[in-house]
This record gives sequence, C-alpha cells and structure tokens, in this order.
Amino acid sequence: MSGSKSKGCMKSAIIIFNLIVFVSSLAGSAVLALGIFSLVSDYGAKQLSSVLGNDLYHDAAYVAIAAGAAITAISMCGCCGSIKESKCILGMYLVFMSFIFVVLLTAAVLIFIFLGQISKDAKVSMTSILTEQYGVDLDERADNRVVTDMWNFMQKQLQCCGVSGGANSTTSWAAYKLESKWYEQFSAGIPYVPDSCCRPEGDLELCTGMKTFSGPPGADVPLLPGTGRNPHMYDTGCYDEVVHYVQGHALIIGGGALVAVVIILFGIISGVCLCKRIRYDAFLS
Repeated sequence: MSGSKSKGCMKSAIIIFNLIVFVSSLAGSAVLALGIFSLVSDYGAKQLSSVLGNDLYHDAAYVAIAAGAAITAISMCGCCGSIKESKCILGMYLVFMSFIFVVLLTAAVLIFIFLGQISKDAKVSMTSILTEQYGVDLDERADNRVVTDMWNFMQKQLQCCGVSGGANSTTSWAAYKLESKWYEQFSAGIPYVPDSCCRPEGDLELCTGMKTFSGPPGADVPLLPGTGRNPHMYDTGCYDEVVHYVQGHALIIGGGALVAVVIILFGIISGVCLCKRIRYDAFLS
C-alpha cells in the first residue's frame, strides 16, 4: 500500500515538475524572442546605443538572447531527468538553471539601471554625439558612419530634427548650424540642416537653406515674433520620441526577464523537491 502511495506521489511530483519545466521553456523562448526583436527592429539596440551613448540596453539584449536560448535547451535536460528519475541529470539541470537565474536577474537589473539613467543622461549624450560625430570623417570612422545613418533614419521616421525642443530651441534643428562639426565643413555656410530633416513632400532647397526662406533654417534663434515655421522641414527635436520608444521596449525586455526569473525560481525549488523525493524513494526501496 505504502509502495503504491509512494509511486503515486512520485508520479504527481514528476507531472508538476514537467509542467513547470514546460512553462520555463516557454518563458525562455519569449525572452529569446524579445532579445532578438530588440536587436533587429527598426531602431535596433546597437544603433540606438550609438545615438544615446549608453550600451546597457544593447548589452541586456544580448544577455536576454543567450539566457533565453539556454533556458529552452536546459529545460529539455530537466524533463529527461524527471522522466528517468535521474538525480545526476536533475542536478545538472539545477546547477545550470541557477546560473541562468543569476544571468537573467543581472539582465533585468541592467535594464532598470538603464531606465533610470536614460532620462537623465540621454539628452546630454545625444547632443554631444550629434555635434561631434554626425557627418564627420565617415570614410575613416565606422562609428561615425553608424551614428550618421541612425540619426538620418531616426529623423525621417520620427519626423524630427536635432535633439530636443521645438522650433524656437537652440538644440533642435538649430543645433546643426550652431554647434555641429558637420556644419563647419561647408565654407559657403549652407546647408543649415541635413536632408533627413526635410519633409518628403517639401522643397529640399527651402528646407536646407539652399534657397532663402523667412524663417528656419536660415533665421537665428530665438525666432523673432511673427516668424513663421518652415513647412518644408521638421523643426522639433527627436529626444522625447526616442526616449519614449526605448523606455517602452526596455520595460518589455526587463519585465519579461523578471517573469522568467520567477518561473525559473519555481523550477529550481520543484527540482530540489523532486531530487529529495527520488532519494527518499530510493532509500525506501
């Protein structure tokens, strides 16, 4: 009677453990997918890091990919160990899952540190990168090429120009002609802004200042009262849109990592309990 009861308990323990392992593998796949998405999306983690001057988002994406792939693979090991009732295989599962637990927890911490830093540091970093690296030494410096391509893509997609503020700000469209090394390359003093600041349906020459317009980009800031906005160009900065985008995606990755951490913790606890149950049954037999 006690033997059949013991077998029933063991069968229940294996079913529960395998269910948790299955959920763990799903969580691993989800984290893997989130990490890959953050790298290959339109605003990839690598490109955004080059604009924001902060690598934590980029690093956390790679950690999420590695951890997600490892969880999915190791979960199979745990499943095999439970079916065979092997303490050795389950022990390996527990060791590897404990390591992944620490790695994913680190990734989540990195993400939330990044979220705390981005709103404080991003504006300064974006201004420095735009004024120092945009459009300068593109043939000699690959990092400047990445920065330039990302700024151009970002300005077109987000319909913005420069770093922050509106049409009357010195750090939006005016940052190019007031501070950037890109503008210093033009002995004629024009164009004032790059083509990526121009609306696709607008006049490129009126947008960049190659033709005179009574307002931006040729006008000085602050703009005089009554000065109209240039309908051919984007005149608000990209900061708010970029930060909003990155914060949203970083929260998804960080939240996914935390959920996976909780599931893994349950997997580790259930694995330890199953090992004890196997040892107990072996002692009885």
